[in-house]
Amino acid sequence: MRADALAPHNLNVKFTENNMRERVWNNLADIKFKSIYLNKVSNRAYHWGNAYSIFLAVASASSVAAWAVWEKYPALWAAIVAISQILHIIKPYMYFIKNDKEFIEMSLLFEGIYLSYEKLWYELQKEDFNSDEAENTFYENRQKELDISKNHKHVVCPNIASLISKADAETNNFLQAHF
Repeated sequence: MRADALAPHNLNVKFTENNMRERVWNNLADIKFKSIYLNKVSNRAYHWGNAYSIFLAVASASSVAAWAVWEKYPALWAAIVAISQILHIIKPYMYFIKNDKEFIEMSLLFEGIYLSYEKLWYELQKEDFNSDEAENTFYENRQKELDISKNHKHVVCPNIASLISKADAETNNFLQAHF
């Protein structure tokens, strides 16, 4: 398959102003949601990663320092050491924690596309807007979104219901305040 096979193709369909505005609005809102949601996921992953690392550090450092507790509760310390060792081994495979930087990178890239959609939205309000240019910008934005997905295909973004709900509300509030 050629690389350009995934690029948007011109179907020789001319969009009416209202149809194009609706499509831009839907994509603008969707991309803003993605930016906000990935930011929230990155923040959650960062905090969980820090807690994870702190637990491992405390378990490792205290295993020697707490020799008296070892003598009194050997099973407890053996369990803590075993758990910390298992957690240390599996940390590179915990996609949620290890991808915190990719989540924020994707969020920022989506925010850039959002800004392009916002500009396009306001351009469509002008009487002298060029429908061909608007259509090209629209598909360039869609291609950028696809490129982000392809460049980050190794990143698995979890569906966290509470963050989805918060991101949805924040997106709605943002759009209502700015449009």
